This record gives sequence, structure tokens and C-alpha cells, in this order.
Amino acid sequence: MKKIYIISMVAALLLTGCNEDKFLEEKALDFNSASNSYNTVADYDAAITELYYLTREEFYTTYDRTTDLSKFADMWITADPLQSNVTADLSPSGAIAKFYWDENYKLIAQANTVISRLSNATGLTDEQKKVYEAKARFFRALGYRTLSYLYGGVPLQLEEVTEPKTDFARESKEKVLAQVLEDLEFAAANLPEINQVRDGEISKPAANMLLAEVALATGANDKAINAATAVISNPNLKLMTERFGSQAKEDGDVFYDLFRPNNQNRASGNTEGIWVIQFETNVEGGGNNTSHFFWNPGSFWGERFFAPQVDKFQIIKPDGTRLQLFNWPIGDMTGGRGIGTHYAVDHLYNGIWTADFNDMRNSEYNWPRRFKIHRTNVLNDNPELKAAMPDGYFDLEHTVLPKGYTMETGFGGGVNATTQLPNRFMCGYSTKMTTPFHYPDAQYQDKNTYQLAGTGGKTYTDQYFFRLAEAYLLRAEAYVNTGKKTEAAADINVLHARAKAAPCSAEEMSIDYILDERLRELTCEEKRRLTLVRVGKLSERIKKYNPYFSAAHSADGKDYDAHFDLFPIPLSAIQANKDGALEQNPGY
Repeated sequence: MKKIYIISMVAALLLTGCNEDKFLEEKALDFNSASNSYNTVADYDAAITELYYLTREEFYTTYDRTTDLSKFADMWITADPLQSNVTADLSPSGAIAKFYWDENYKLIAQANTVISRLSNATGLTDEQKKVYEAKARFFRALGYRTLSYLYGGVPLQLEEVTEPKTDFARESKEKVLAQVLEDLEFAAANLPEINQVRDGEISKPAANMLLAEVALATGANDKAINAATAVISNPNLKLMTERFGSQAKEDGDVFYDLFRPNNQNRASGNTEGIWVIQFETNVEGGGNNTSHFFWNPGSFWGERFFAPQVDKFQIIKPDGTRLQLFNWPIGDMTGGRGIGTHYAVDHLYNGIWTADFNDMRNSEYNWPRRFKIHRTNVLNDNPELKAAMPDGYFDLEHTVLPKGYTMETGFGGGVNATTQLPNRFMCGYSTKMTTPFHYPDAQYQDKNTYQLAGTGGKTYTDQYFFRLAEAYLLRAEAYVNTGKKTEAAADINVLHARAKAAPCSAEEMSIDYILDERLRELTCEEKRRLTLVRVGKLSERIKKYNPYFSAAHSADGKDYDAHFDLFPIPLSAIQANKDGALEQNPGY
């Protein structure tokens, strides 16, 4: 009895003498939590993977948003809706303003968490900490670069936010971009070389690519030249000039090869890809699921938006009979399961090719403008139509119809059908968006005829975020800015030589020439709005080249106004920031 009493007294003393807060503190011993998840290599690899995911989500896999940064530019007529309505699209309470703000601040918040927690990561060496910091700072720079181009000056937060904060204030665009440059210089100095990372990972050349671009945005042309030169002179990188990869033995050319399935990464022998966004088909988290319809998140829907919907294209006989030449969806050069939401403005379709229509980048493999007719019975039943198309192709460039025949190619600025070419139902397009004859087996309804399933429309290839060709374009731009036009022409002619295009001269060099060259080389790759805002040419080139945003085709009867060059600060951010002031951009 005495023994039990003594034990009870000791226990009571221990309980009453302990630190109650420490005793009651919850510790995660067998699961990840906010307190124990940033210590080991595995922890930080997982955190960095989230940064890759957020980047892919913003630019490629959020269905309604994947075309915003090319639609509001000098490239595409939007066929759905038929009339532009920029006032509604870019409303402070609209989805566009909120999406890019939220997505980029999610990216920045995750990067800041990595950076802020590295100092206490006992499971990492100092060298490992430096590499992880470089990765996080690259993505933070990417987020702030995009925000500053889209919105101008924005709140600049450089540490993890660990408690509610409602008093943010906008910094100047100049200060934001200065921080971006600082982050990128650190990243370029400390990231691994490209031959030391896995496909899809960032490396020194990726950091130098973004550094060159942002340096141009700040007027630091010499810095841009140095960064672009570091990429161009990298011994691990080289433009692809010979046929290669998964379809090298089929009809095509080397530019076509760059965008065929499984050809984007270094594992395929591609020495041109610098940073490639990874997609895997029917793999959890891979992005491309052959059974998903359009509203499922995760896939890049380039084909659906940018290829024509050829089954709607009709030939109309003099007696009013409608003839359909094409089946749909068919995984051939007619564009898979496209619906023609966007088709090229005349400048992209014709203007940029006037100096050399035979430029490889405009070849039948890369911008098809002749489509093999599927329904040969229609030709056989209408001899006069067959005589007009004797080779069994519909040719957009040399369209000949029998007397009294007309076409229905899409719609004009209203609701009436039109015979205009190109249009939504019949247009040339960039095959970067498709995989003709080479879709995943699960996507075929009948592989013998290349008939696709109704869930088609996705682009089944990895996507270039940075490709070596752009380094030549960035350096050429810097040379133009510094009056070195001979050097600029030399860089452009490297790309022309690969494309077997006519060489350009120093006298032709200007920012507008560089922008046209970017269309020839990077259509459907670059986020065009970001480029045009960066060089201060967005409203000028929209008004010059894109009639969709003119008063004649807008819902409010007004021409595009330059204040739309900046997105509005989202109303949700302004309202949530109750203890500070986020000044709205002019015009909103």
C-alpha cells in the first residue's frame, strides 16, 4: 500500500511540475504536416514538383484559359463568340483577371515557402539548399514576370506568409522586375546544367532564357545579349537540322519532327528543347486522359481550339443541295477533333510568308492548306465538282468551284454564314497542335480509318516552354535595340537556314520584323500577349492586324482601346485586402 502511495505521489508531482503547453503540443510523428514537411530531399522535391504543376496548370491545362494569352493579340480571329467583347472579358470581376492573379500568386506563395524554410532544413547540405533556393527563385521570378506584364506593378511579397495579411500595396513595375532579375541571376548561377537534370526539369539555360527576356523588358540589352549568348553557346544545346525521332522515316521535315509525339525531350535526341512541359497519357497526374471530355481539367486542348471543324464545311450546289466532303473527327491532316474556335488573321496566314511562301515552317506538314477529301463518293456523284478538284484535295490557296457552286466556311461578324477563307470550318492551322496519324491507340474509334473518339481534341505531345530557337530571337531583338542590325540579321538567318527560307538583310531588321519572325517560328508556343506587352506593341498590332477587335466586330461597337493592354486588378483581391489599398489600373 505504501509503495502504491509513493508511486502516485511521484506521478502527481511529475504532472503538476511539467510545462502544460509543451505537454499538450501535438507532434506529427507518423504523417506529414506543416511542421515536419520541409526537411529532407524528398520533402523539397515534392515542393518543387508542385511548382511545375502550377506552371502547367496556368499555361496549358485550365480549359477555358489556355487561349487567353494568344487570343487577345495579333494572331487569331475568335469564331466563338462571333463578336469580341473585351469590356466584359476583362472586367475586374471576371474570370480572366482573377485567374492569372490567383495562379501566379499561388506559384509565388509556394516558392516563398520553399525559400523561407530552407534555413531550418537539417536534412539538407548547404549545396542542396542552394540548388533548391535557385529552383524556387526561378519559379518566383516566373510568377512575378507574368504578373508585371499582365497587370503592371503588383504587391511584392518575398517571404512565406504565415498568418492572414490584408494590407498589401502595389510596388512599381520597375521594382518588381528588378527583383525578377535578381532571382534569375541567382538561379542561372546555381541551377544544374541541362545535361545533369531529368527531362522536364529547369536548368541553367532555362534561367538564362527567362533572364534574357526580362532583361529586354527592363531595357538591359547588354544583359539580354549575354544571357542569350550563354544559351546559344552552351555545348549541350544545338538546333535540330536533320530529320529525327518517332516519325523520321515518314513524310515530313525537321520542323515537323520537333512537334511529333515523344520528340520534345533530350531522351529522343532533341538538343533544341530547353524546358519542356511534361504530359503523359493515361498516367495519374500526367495530364492527358483519353477518356476525359472537354470539361475535365488537366489536358492541353490545343487541337480543339486551333484546328478547323471540317465536317461543318459544306459545298452548296446551284439547286441548294449541301455536300459534305470531310468526315470528323479524323486523325489526319484535316485537324483531328478541332472546332475552329480560333483561326489565323490574314497577317499570320499570309502576310508573314510573303517574302518566302516556301519557308519550311509554312510547309504542307506544318501549316497544311490542302486537305484530302474523305468522301470520294461525293466527287464521283458530282462529276463537275470532281473536275474542279481532280487530285481529290480541297485546296484553300487555289480554290476552284464549278459554276453556280458556293461554300459555307463558317460565319462572319454576325450570325450569317460566309464563304470567306480561312474560317472556322476550313482553314490552315499549325500542326504543332495535333498528332496526325499518331494518336494514342485508346483515342481511335477505328484506327484503320483514323476515326477518333468523341473525347478527342487534346494535344498528345509535351510542350516547349523554352526552345533554343527563341534564344536567337531574343538576342536578335537586343541587337536591334542597340543598333547592331548586322548581328541581328545573322541570328535570324540561323533560323532561316534551318527552315531553308530566303535570307534576310540587316536593312530589314526592326522590332516588327522580329515579332513577325516569332510568329513564323513560335506560333502556338509563345504566349503572344506577354511578348507584345513586353515590347509595348500590343494595342498597335491588334489594331493593325486583328479585325476581330475592331468596332465593326465588337459587341459594343468600339475599337480596341490601349487601356486593355493591362488586365484589371481583380475585384476579389481589392475586396480581400481590407486594410490596404490596391489601386485599380486606369480605364477600369
